[in-house]
Amino acid sequence: MVIESPQQYKSLAEIEAEVEAGSQVATVKPKIIEPLDYENVLLHWKTEIISDVLRDMLQFPTDDFQISALQRQGRTLFSTVPETAEKEAHSLFVRECIKTYKSDWHVVNYKYEEYSGDFRQLPNKVLRPEKLSAHVFEVDEDVEKDEDTASLRSQKGGVSKHGWLYKGNVNGAITVTMRSFKRRYFHLDENTSKDPKGTIFLDSCMGVVQNSKVRRFAFELKMQDKSTFLLAADSEAEMEEWITTLNKILYSSFEQAMQEKKNGDLNDDDEHGKTELSTGDFQETFQTARDIESKMRSEARLKLFTLDPDTQKLDFSAIELNVQQFEEKFGKRVLVSCHDLLFNLQGCVAENEERPTTNVEPFYVILSLFDVQNNRKISANFHVDLNHPLVRQMTSGHGSGPNQLASGLPEGAVRYPKQGIFSVTCPHPEIFLVARIEKVLQGGITHCTEPYMKSSDSAKMAQKVLKNAKTACGRLGQYRMPFGWAARPVFKDASGTLDKSARFSALYRQDSSKLSDEDMFKLLTDFRKPEKMAKLPVLLGNLDVTIDSVPPDLTNCVTSSYIPVGNFEGNGQSSALLEVEEFVPCIAKCSQPFTIYKNHLYVYPKHLKYDGQKCFAKARNIAVCIQFKDSDEDEAQPLKVHLHAI
Repeated sequence: MVIESPQQYKSLAEIEAEVEAGSQVATVKPKIIEPLDYENVLLHWKTEIISDVLRDMLQFPTDDFQISALQRQGRTLFSTVPETAEKEAHSLFVRECIKTYKSDWHVVNYKYEEYSGDFRQLPNKVLRPEKLSAHVFEVDEDVEKDEDTASLRSQKGGVSKHGWLYKGNVNGAITVTMRSFKRRYFHLDENTSKDPKGTIFLDSCMGVVQNSKVRRFAFELKMQDKSTFLLAADSEAEMEEWITTLNKILYSSFEQAMQEKKNGDLNDDDEHGKTELSTGDFQETFQTARDIESKMRSEARLKLFTLDPDTQKLDFSAIELNVQQFEEKFGKRVLVSCHDLLFNLQGCVAENEERPTTNVEPFYVILSLFDVQNNRKISANFHVDLNHPLVRQMTSGHGSGPNQLASGLPEGAVRYPKQGIFSVTCPHPEIFLVARIEKVLQGGITHCTEPYMKSSDSAKMAQKVLKNAKTACGRLGQYRMPFGWAARPVFKDASGTLDKSARFSALYRQDSSKLSDEDMFKLLTDFRKPEKMAKLPVLLGNLDVTIDSVPPDLTNCVTSSYIPVGNFEGNGQSSALLEVEEFVPCIAKCSQPFTIYKNHLYVYPKHLKYDGQKCFAKARNIAVCIQFKDSDEDEAQPLKVHLHAI
């Protein structure tokens, strides 16, 4: 809060005039009022507070805080942090960061938490009776007589009730507000000899329902003429009691009417039923001042010690008291299973020609998710090797797959994975699963794909391609070149329903001038337009890949860091399911705290152009080598890292 002076509101001309006139009036600076510092107040008045009898009302209890350790739990079999990471880290900052991924959780518990919050929620060990024992006084004699009469009627099968309610003028006003409710005393009786002012006849009432839109603890009487009477009670219990009583009367009236109709007495007693039926009359009677005062005193005595009425209770049911550990959150999880990649150009790879017919050279499939609507790639690459073991031997000496795996995995469990689990936080129909096919570096794309686009002389052509492939694999087996691509939609709608009926499109030849992700987005934009896709060159082959939902108890899973998940069986009979890293969008609703250690760094080479050089006219078969070093010194050695693909 800032208290300003009228001096600040003087015009510039007035201030200059005062300065020229030699005015000695100093400018008054605004006084800034600082908020009260509670701790400083306790320190300043420490002596007085200690000697005060009610010092516990001001001071916090010293033993209120209790800190307990909660063991960190993860979804993997062991910690995601390498065992030697903390020892090998030279920087203190790095070591402290590593500890945040390994240390246990510390939970602060409050011993006297039940005494915090609203004073109406303070614990009370003494049982508070809802109603006190009734005492009869002289002033209540008239009231007792009325109650005895009501009790006599109740013994005869009738129902009687009375009390204060708020009546809303729902039919006479356009909108019902709090001011339109007037406090009235209502009396429920079976029979009425006369029609007092404000009587509501329940003969034409169709039902009683709760209506809390206008006022708390309100209920509504619906009549046959489509009119309504809006009433409100002081508490929820009182409202439920009125609704129960009125519905009981209406139900008994209906039962009696049906019984009379069954007995054939409805025509004879028609007029009598209007006055003698047990539906009763709901009277809004203006009694004498003495009767009202007596009833108010009677009700006040029953609520004498009720300091915590239902209308003032606060609802803390939505507050989560138990502290839960952070769990990794995933979007819509999709299981992608790769079965086979077959081209029409096939032959026998073995020299004795007794082995099965397969592709004549190795091919590698790279699967990833593309979001065409937001023009971004939303997953890492999932590398799949579907080659026959005989074809895979053509690149022997040029190993593929991770060189160093986490402990606890059987040998070969993730060397050639065929199933990957993708996660999509924001699913919609414009997400595509794109398969890019690569082969061993051999030459230009047009020259290498030409044999796979013809259907004549396949046997002779297969032997020629096989001979060239063996030569290329022996020399350049570790290098790859683009070959073709295919795509298919993943979801039917924004709710995440999988489009299982869709299949991969035809295998299109990769254009040498359209290798970037931006070019892929342009191709996917026209994917649903057959007239444009028909113009693309097609490779004669088929890629068999299916998608399915992921069950919650899926076994044999490893994370993107090749760490087995808790329910990993490790039988070694089949390859493990690899979780593919999701590129979560940078929006608030998708943000998560960094509590899982990951040693991933994704590198995307954008361009490699030699347009500006003048040494040679053309350049091809250029390989890029990326290395990570721990310093920028000349003697620094490259770090041991595993590159999935470049």
